[in-house]
Amino acid sequence: MQTRERTIKILKTIVEEYISSGEPVGSKLVCGALDFSVSPATVRSEMVRLTDMGLLTQPHTSAGRQPSEAGFRMYVDSLMTPKPLSGTEKAAVYEKLHDCGDPEMLIKSAADIISALLGSASIVTTPFSENERIHRLKFVQTGRQSCMTVLITSKGLIKTKLFKCDYVITPDIVNIYETIFNRDMEGLPIRSVTPAYIQTQAIKLGEIALLVPPVLMAIMEACREVGDFDIAVAGRERLISADETGIDNAAALLKTLHSDEALKSLIMKLRGGNRFLIGSDLGEAALERFSFAAAPYFLEGTNGGFVTALLPMRCDYAYAEAVLEYAADVAGRLLKEMILTE
Repeated sequence: MQTRERTIKILKTIVEEYISSGEPVGSKLVCGALDFSVSPATVRSEMVRLTDMGLLTQPHTSAGRQPSEAGFRMYVDSLMTPKPLSGTEKAAVYEKLHDCGDPEMLIKSAADIISALLGSASIVTTPFSENERIHRLKFVQTGRQSCMTVLITSKGLIKTKLFKCDYVITPDIVNIYETIFNRDMEGLPIRSVTPAYIQTQAIKLGEIALLVPPVLMAIMEACREVGDFDIAVAGRERLISADETGIDNAAALLKTLHSDEALKSLIMKLRGGNRFLIGSDLGEAALERFSFAAAPYFLEGTNGGFVTALLPMRCDYAYAEAVLEYAADVAGRLLKEMILTE
């Protein structure tokens, strides 16, 4: 066996044994776990080498070794063996998501089931707005002179806006709204719905233009809100209880977990294609002993959004990856079905 191959296998074994036990790993334990024969002295020599490379740390002089942040990074990037979900676990994910009645409920349910399976926090995003288009506009009368615009996007996001008119709204008028605005706006890119576009639409409507300014403004405001993405968060308390840094970090951790701005900032770090952010990658002092794992779900062939888990750095990365990838696949397929049936 080549020296490099032996070194890599020893590192992989140490990471996985540490993930399993939470205790520094000694040379005798490594020897017993390897699938080839090697002396404890050779393992100790390799452990010193890996420590010098910055992939392992030694918390106490007489203790074994444990992975460093760089060691965990190398493991998830190059050494981790995929761990498929069981049929029972897949069924739990599918059943939780299949019964959702709308995209927003599905996003929340995805966060809930991921948090439950991984025993940690989960953040799931609504679909991103890149290349988002208007799929359909619906109108729901809410009073004699009030109505609600319901914007459904091409990726299943739903935004609602109330508006009031200075005339009585009837079912016939509601039908006119739906006919006119879907005829002109269905398939239109969200980013195209600007004040200039709204003004042009009003001019095109001719004699009825005086009746629709509140409707057009409600549509524009709904489109403007689509430009951001929302998040569903579950399991914050699980992460607090799993915090290995102690009570001193709890307040800062709690503040971060309840800050949508901080959590969305983490999500944005994934946009470059990262699937795992570890320790300092997260850019938050309160999260320096944690990892952020993610899988994208796809809509219309592009990245629709992310399902993610915020985990202790010592975690079962292979299992987390399996849960997230399956949840992302199911979420993407079900969201697509919801959009097509609207």
